[in-house]
Amino acid sequence: MKDAPRVALFADTFHETNGAANFLRRLVNFAKEKNYEFLCVRSGAQTSHYREGSISLLDLKRGRCSIPMDGALKFDPFLWKHKNLVGNALENFKPDIIHVTGLNDISQFGYYFAHFRRIPAVATWHTNAHEYAAERLTSVLSFVPNNAKQRIGKTVENVVFNGLMKVYFLAQLQLAPNEELVRSIRRLTSRPSFLLGRGVDTDFFSPKKRRRDTDEIVLGFVGRLRPEKNVRFLKQIETALRAAGIENYKFLIVGEGGERCWLEKNLCRACLTGEIFGEDLARAYANMDLFVFPSQTDAFGNVVLEALSSGVPAVVTKQGGPKFLIEHCVNGFIADDETEFTETVLELVKNPAQIRVLGAAARQAAQTYSWERVFEKMFEYYKMGAGFSKGIRA
Repeated sequence: MKDAPRVALFADTFHETNGAANFLRRLVNFAKEKNYEFLCVRSGAQTSHYREGSISLLDLKRGRCSIPMDGALKFDPFLWKHKNLVGNALENFKPDIIHVTGLNDISQFGYYFAHFRRIPAVATWHTNAHEYAAERLTSVLSFVPNNAKQRIGKTVENVVFNGLMKVYFLAQLQLAPNEELVRSIRRLTSRPSFLLGRGVDTDFFSPKKRRRDTDEIVLGFVGRLRPEKNVRFLKQIETALRAAGIENYKFLIVGEGGERCWLEKNLCRACLTGEIFGEDLARAYANMDLFVFPSQTDAFGNVVLEALSSGVPAVVTKQGGPKFLIEHCVNGFIADDETEFTETVLELVKNPAQIRVLGAAARQAAQTYSWERVFEKMFEYYKMGAGFSKGIRA
């Protein structure tokens, strides 16, 4: 890209294991490979400022009073002690646009300096935090009747989402990974909002890495083992399988979180690996037969795309972003409700030949998702956003 804008990225998550961090790490590597001038402000083991090629990296160490958010991700209410350091880094770098990635401690710097230094900003949506908040609250309200619990959850979801939009409004351009979110953000912020999907490394996540020595049907799940992922629903699937007299199955569950103990106690035929990475993760995907993803809160569903790339068809819900990755009855299934989800899995387990046909289509569909194209589009949006500078500074 000619005249690529100078971008200052404020990455709320970077080193952690999640889809947003994966996206942001790949984005920085893309800028480095293209030799674009790029500043990345992120958390780090130590506070330091250094360069790697065209990339300037400002690491900020979170303190002991940091509040755990999700796994290794934390929020440091005292991170503002680095305000002058961040300000000086921006002054020296002179960005054309600021990229904020959420509302955690790092992005707060981005919003602050974009506003007070009148630098245009682009905000990318990575996590359905409003739905996470609702799911985590209702998961501890077991004593509340279901109807009341659903009303509480929906109220929390709406309040949090509307609150988030009041902050996202501070960015001049909004990007989200599925069309439903794009429309909602555009409606509530009255800002230009566009679709920005995700990619997958189809050489890394490949059916060629399959190594199996059993004929069991392996039902796979990859992700955080948290209430918002609806992982306890896997028990309902197992109950239906056993009621139908089906024994040649096994769950392969990759991930870590507070629900792991419950799953270990309640699933009869399951292998829980914890977090795994690299080739171990790629082989785990390839060794699955069917990816079962009951989450209703994912904005995109990177893990679903990684499964498809591995030649593994997926069953997903009609809520959230994963359904946009599935061509119903071609490379997977979109279930309208939990009953249909369970019945679909049951029928597929009975028909391994159909799973293989779906798997070939899944691999073919995944090959249309390119990280290169995603980040080329990202820089087009950067350039568009940087063009708003005249209106901001007038």
